Amino acid sequence: MGTEIRSGRIKQEWPIWLVAFVTFANGLVSILAILLTRFHQPGLFGAIFPFGVYHWSRSVTVALGFVLIYLSYNLLQRRRVAWWLAVIISVPVMVAHVFHPGLWPAALAPALTIGLLLAFRGRFRVRSESSNIRQGLILLGISIAVAIGYGTLGFWLLSQRDFGITFNPWDSLVRTLREFTLLGNSDLVAHTRFARWFLESLNLLGIVASVFAAYSLFRPVANRLVVLLHEQNEATNAIKENGRGSYDYFKDKPGKSYFFSRSHRTFISYRTVAGVALCLGDAVGPEEEIESTTADFLSFCSDNAWLVSFLVPDRTPMYRQTGFSLLKIGEEATVNLEHFQTQTVNRKYFRYIRRKMEGEGNRFVRYKPPHPAQLLDEVERVSREWLTLPHHREFGFFQEVFSRRYIAETNLCCVRDSAGQLIAWVNEVPSFRPGEATFDMMRHQPGTHWGVTDYLFTSLMLALRQEGFLNLNMGLAPLAGVGENPQATLLEKAVHQIYERIGRVVSMKGLRQYKIKFEPSWEERFIAYQGGAVGLIRVGLAISRVL
Repeated sequence: MGTEIRSGRIKQEWPIWLVAFVTFANGLVSILAILLTRFHQPGLFGAIFPFGVYHWSRSVTVALGFVLIYLSYNLLQRRRVAWWLAVIISVPVMVAHVFHPGLWPAALAPALTIGLLLAFRGRFRVRSESSNIRQGLILLGISIAVAIGYGTLGFWLLSQRDFGITFNPWDSLVRTLREFTLLGNSDLVAHTRFARWFLESLNLLGIVASVFAAYSLFRPVANRLVVLLHEQNEATNAIKENGRGSYDYFKDKPGKSYFFSRSHRTFISYRTVAGVALCLGDAVGPEEEIESTTADFLSFCSDNAWLVSFLVPDRTPMYRQTGFSLLKIGEEATVNLEHFQTQTVNRKYFRYIRRKMEGEGNRFVRYKPPHPAQLLDEVERVSREWLTLPHHREFGFFQEVFSRRYIAETNLCCVRDSAGQLIAWVNEVPSFRPGEATFDMMRHQPGTHWGVTDYLFTSLMLALRQEGFLNLNMGLAPLAGVGENPQATLLEKAVHQIYERIGRVVSMKGLRQYKIKFEPSWEERFIAYQGGAVGLIRVGLAISRVL
């Protein structure tokens, strides 16, 4: 599938490269034709068009040439707005060349550009944000009005010694319009440093307005997070029928958008941040629809100019074949419950923890929903106090954030002290891997004995084994094992060096060290991303904003 997608993209991209190259060449030819040709104003042309307008057309041709070069980059990104502007601009450029004696051969370049743009118009589907286009046009209009007002007032307030001329309001307006329409004021000679600065400030103001307007026209579409109830129900049903991963439970939770297959039986859970579509794991649905849905999603994101990254996916070979880069971000710990029950729990450390906790009157209690309000009050109190501890926070993309409604739907495993007070808890959530159990949140009251969480997990694992579960997924240890393999990429080795140095300061290794005592097996976890090194930077910044 990956090879088919990649070869299909190559077939689709050559016309785009051709159109972008011809547009670039069109702009370059327009500029060079004007620069390399000296014009003598013909009598008939000069009679029809005054001298200033005749030379103004030359300046406009040069300016439009630069615009076409800029548009060629946006055409390479298949932007629809760039297509429209390239067509609109190529027409006057062609006309300008035709009516300039000696330049009519140069009209072939814009003519060819127009022909190719029309022939391949269906390939330029990338949308720009409509509100940004309106904003850009409004900004351009306001900027022009401000610039004209600034220039008119400036000329009017200049003293006679600046240019040797006294400007009245009408003359000030005409001078300003000539500056901004590239006609220029050839009779003006700046006599003072202030006069030279004033003319430069007019040009700078026009450039700034144009840059802001151009940026607004080509900003990517911003995804509005609006999820309909029936879409969420379809996503939930897809997870129940075809869920396979340990993160599937979180894919239909609030804060995510859904991309559905044509049959609506398969979906991808994602969130867009700063032009990056962050996807949680793989698509969920029937096996025969996974690859086609992923391909459709990539086309959808490409049409919106979004970079795509799949976080902690299970189907890493598929993404590698599709052209994604992979970066190891850590390792996931999974405890074999049979091994834990028969061997690990009998080791000296765990015997000590159980004697210590139970000897002090602590006890493990497991609650299944529905939960009484009093229990939810206790759980919320412990959670609130836990969040006051240093470096403790919630991650709302890979997991859920605390809410009474969410907690009320899950099993609660708690530790109560000798006085019956709740001092620690874990909430169980479904894993869709066969025989696997997992959890989301683990909270404890500040000031409790350091062994209370070990006692909580020990008791939970034994209870799960009695219910027939085979494994407990203890989640990701970020950066664990990154760059340690001799075959690791240079980037992973660089991340490993950062991990080794920063980890000593902020205890980044603590999570891995904590899980090791349960003797888990470790599974490598990756992110798949587009765009090479620059794309990875964008993905990293997007992830930092959702966590």
